[in-house]
Amino acid sequence: MSKKMKMLQILNLWRLIPAYLIVCASNNKAIIFEEIQHWKKCTRRTEKARFDIFSSLMLELKEYRTLLQYRLGGGYSKLLLKMLFPGMDTLYINTPEIGPRLFIQHGFATNISAKRIGSDCWINQQVTIGYTFDSEPPVIGNGVRISAGAKVLGQIEIGDNAIIAANAAVVKSVEENMVVGGVPAKMIGENLMHKLFVGENQSPLQ
Repeated sequence: MSKKMKMLQILNLWRLIPAYLIVCASNNKAIIFEEIQHWKKCTRRTEKARFDIFSSLMLELKEYRTLLQYRLGGGYSKLLLKMLFPGMDTLYINTPEIGPRLFIQHGFATNISAKRIGSDCWINQQVTIGYTFDSEPPVIGNGVRISAGAKVLGQIEIGDNAIIAANAAVVKSVEENMVVGGVPAKMIGENLMHKLFVGENQSPLQ
């Protein structure tokens, strides 16, 4: 941990310690602790102790705060955490089921309203996942990467390890390992080298 971050941690212990205790008391603490390590790898942090990693994420990344609030579910714990560490105002997560190890890069102006999201997914900023005139939103598989500005809309399915290119508009289902881009999105390649999901609890980032 850098000297600057250590100083910030000390100055913010009054809110970091209660926030960490909230996590430790959560029914979802296993997923949250795993996600802390996953975000460390994704953001290439150097801290080793779990509390230090947690501190740097909470102090620097509002998108992580919003995901953590989602993981806590409802109740007073979530409310207290939001008071201690407000999330990102323009990041909305309205998905009933999200698998472990979700990484949100930047996250501003992003709406995540899928029916279900698998494990090991990566979502960038200015992404919209949501409804059209269909009755259901998309189902996102495991290891899916959705790049900046992309839109994934309607009652469709995105297969495992698919990549949605920047600014793509996806309104039809995408098979696993496919790379799609354009408006409307079409297949532009196959994902052979950048698979985020290779089996349960075996992400290449681990």
